[in-house]
Amino acid sequence: MPESGLTSLQKVVLEALLREYEVALMLDLSRDTYDIFKLSGRFSRYISGLLKERFSATMLEIAESRLYSYDYNLFIGAVSLENLRMKMESEESCNVVFRAITGRGPEYFRMRVIRADSGHKAFVGVSCIQEEMSREMQQRKLFEEALDRARSADSAKSTFLTSMSHDIRTPINAIIGLTGIASNHLDDPEKVADALEKIKTSGRHLLGLINNVLDMSRIESGRVTIKEKKSSLREIAENVREILQPQVQAKDQTFLIQMDTVTSPDVYCDDTKITQLLLNLLENAVKYTDPGGTVSLEIIQKRSGKARRYNSYEFVISDNGIGISPEFLPNVFEPFERESSRPQNNSCGSGLGMSIAKGIVDIMGGNISVESELNVGTKFTVILEFRPVVRDDSERTRTAESAPSGEEPVPFSESTDDDMAIFRERREAGVSRVGDAGWIEGRRLLLVEDNPLGREIAEEILMEDGFKVESAENGKEALSMIERTDPWYYSAVLMDIQMPVM
Repeated sequence: MPESGLTSLQKVVLEALLREYEVALMLDLSRDTYDIFKLSGRFSRYISGLLKERFSATMLEIAESRLYSYDYNLFIGAVSLENLRMKMESEESCNVVFRAITGRGPEYFRMRVIRADSGHKAFVGVSCIQEEMSREMQQRKLFEEALDRARSADSAKSTFLTSMSHDIRTPINAIIGLTGIASNHLDDPEKVADALEKIKTSGRHLLGLINNVLDMSRIESGRVTIKEKKSSLREIAENVREILQPQVQAKDQTFLIQMDTVTSPDVYCDDTKITQLLLNLLENAVKYTDPGGTVSLEIIQKRSGKARRYNSYEFVISDNGIGISPEFLPNVFEPFERESSRPQNNSCGSGLGMSIAKGIVDIMGGNISVESELNVGTKFTVILEFRPVVRDDSERTRTAESAPSGEEPVPFSESTDDDMAIFRERREAGVSRVGDAGWIEGRRLLLVEDNPLGREIAEEILMEDGFKVESAENGKEALSMIERTDPWYYSAVLMDIQMPVM
């Protein structure tokens, strides 16, 4: 149909098609014929040899010669005369998106069909939308990645809350149980003193868990500020040694500090944050290094490659512990993450220590990296830049406050991941003993608990009631003990959940 035979409205539609599309034609749905008004050079090269007299034959030829195989059936169904007639009877227009093979490989195209009259004729426009689809797919990919990150964070937080419910109950139950033990042995100063010392340790551990959660919250909300002052890296290192010493001695480990290359130990830095950073990394190293192992802190001074009057300091924390699996290594700095395959006995925590360490490093504009090999060890490297204190400064370098948080240095003593439910304070109701009936006397129990402190408390309470108690640290050990004894040797087995080994 020549353009002169079009109505005013049809001419407006055609002009829009000619501007926006690379192919423009009018289709007669009754006769299966078409008139081409525009065929761009690129399309002319691709389909000029495929054009037939009938529209349906042309579409079939193009589909078989040029269409991306996965879109073939969709395309043939969408451009069939029967489907187009039905669409044009009820709708003003419809779109078909498909992929065709071009000189640049598969590309996306859009065919737009617009009703031209009562439904017997329609305008058809075709254009390449590869760039538009690429942008859309990129946006969709970014959205899906963000959604995955949000879901992962939500899942990690849910896991964290579940774990923390165990971790927080551990020291709280220990404090309750130890308080009961101390109350029942007021005439035994040695036992009371031992209980009080363990109550103090449990309280400090609980404070450490809470402080970690608060620290991470401050870091994520951007409320952490760096307060630089004159500090001594040597004193910071020695303070860290003093805080770690009880944990290191308890596991008969060797802790080494090396600062041979440090010629300017006095620097302007936030000594409290540096101490917290080092303690988070070193406590983790001590925790996951076997008794008799070695943990080291090396500080290396180098010239700064970024700024004048600054030095670069590398803090290298290494151990010969159990290492980190390759699968978990990319997640080591993610909040709330804890490697499930690691042995958990005597090593609970919030899963925030590494995240807090990275948060501190990021705020200071530094860099932190990790290398690890299972059953060989782990090495964390922190690189920070500090301005050295000139030697003729009138004010002497102040020493660091060595506490990672709180008002005084606190050597945290980590306990296990999960607690056994410590017996409630039975004597609240005035009951002096559960076993007053006498049937308890001489009964033997097997207590299975991987938390040494929880095990001690439970043993004490059970023996006070008249039970004989034997204990195991994990399910495998308990099973072995049961197999080695006669039937009914144990009257009952009291067992924790989520223990290591079995």
